[in-house]
Amino acid sequence: MAAKAAIVVAIALAAGIAQPQLAAASKAPGGPKQVGFRVATSQNPSATANALSGVSCHGTSFCAAVGFYVIAAVDKTLVEMLNGSRWTTSPSTSPSVTSNYLVDVSCPLSSFCMAVGTQGAGSSARTLVERWNGHVWSTSTSLNPGSQDSLAAVSCTTSHFCMAVGTQVQHRANHTLVEMWNGARWRIAPSTNVGRGANRLHGVSCTAARFCMAVGERALGGHSVTLIEWWRGKRWVTLASRNPGVINLLNGVSCTTTSFCEAVGNQVRGAGTRTLIERWNGRRWNTMKSTNPNLHSTLWAVSCPRTRSCKAVGDFQTGGMDRTLVESWNGLRWSTSVSANPSSRDGLNGVSCSSMTACKPVGYEIANSSTYDSLVEWGA
Repeated sequence: MAAKAAIVVAIALAAGIAQPQLAAASKAPGGPKQVGFRVATSQNPSATANALSGVSCHGTSFCAAVGFYVIAAVDKTLVEMLNGSRWTTSPSTSPSVTSNYLVDVSCPLSSFCMAVGTQGAGSSARTLVERWNGHVWSTSTSLNPGSQDSLAAVSCTTSHFCMAVGTQVQHRANHTLVEMWNGARWRIAPSTNVGRGANRLHGVSCTAARFCMAVGERALGGHSVTLIEWWRGKRWVTLASRNPGVINLLNGVSCTTTSFCEAVGNQVRGAGTRTLIERWNGRRWNTMKSTNPNLHSTLWAVSCPRTRSCKAVGDFQTGGMDRTLVESWNGLRWSTSVSANPSSRDGLNGVSCSSMTACKPVGYEIANSSTYDSLVEWGA
């Protein structure tokens, strides 16, 4: 299972939030020769478990990547930052004595970032938000309207506007959770829930304070179907989305304009798990043709610096081993890009592209059966 899947499941278990069983992703052998991605040196404060799940870059020389590491059986937040040419560990807070996870981060400025996740375990699971002020990371007070709460994604357009999405448990049922930052504090932005089954949000992207898209899944007839919500400046509304598989879910989304967004995830058809990509054209969501190097392929995140350039990342499984997966959009079609696999098992959980030629995917690598290390790649 990919590190992001592991983090999501760990958070879900901590928050009492049931998750669907996901198959791991896969890689396309061969294919056209491309520039591809290479491994960058990253940090690993733990001798046993380190993983990165989200990344955000402002320009080509400033990035923040977040995740977790384990020390003395305590899960602690992990933040690694790129300032110029080197990735270094940046001290972050871990308020819980048991479990602290950062899952996503958004940096509209080099002097301002928001990172979100979950702290605590079981019935004590609560949202976790940390803020970068250009010098240090500190905990930002977030809201917990449910009996258990978690945040999975965040998108900031300025230091005065962010949207964070996730899941809350109300009356033993999973509901969407959206919190909005106004430059001074977080408040709840009421979101929609379709039907009586579980509703969860996994990704969000905002182009301005009046336009955001949030994606996830909802339960229908014993299966998961895609869930997409649209922020129109005053309220969230549910949009119709596609479901080509028996089970369908969306993990991440990236919007460049109000008329162009790409959402990625996976679908289950037959015996395998396949990638799922949907596009917003300003009026409706449509399914896009994506690549599947193996019967078990998953996309976790996407970044689009322009309407003609996107990178989606995930993992696939071949021979029982996880491999990194990168798919590229060139304005006409999606194709598989060459990505690095430095260890026997590798996966990518997040990506940030500051331009068409500067992308930073992050994830994990497993050199042996018991050690997780963080993985950072760079390229185009």
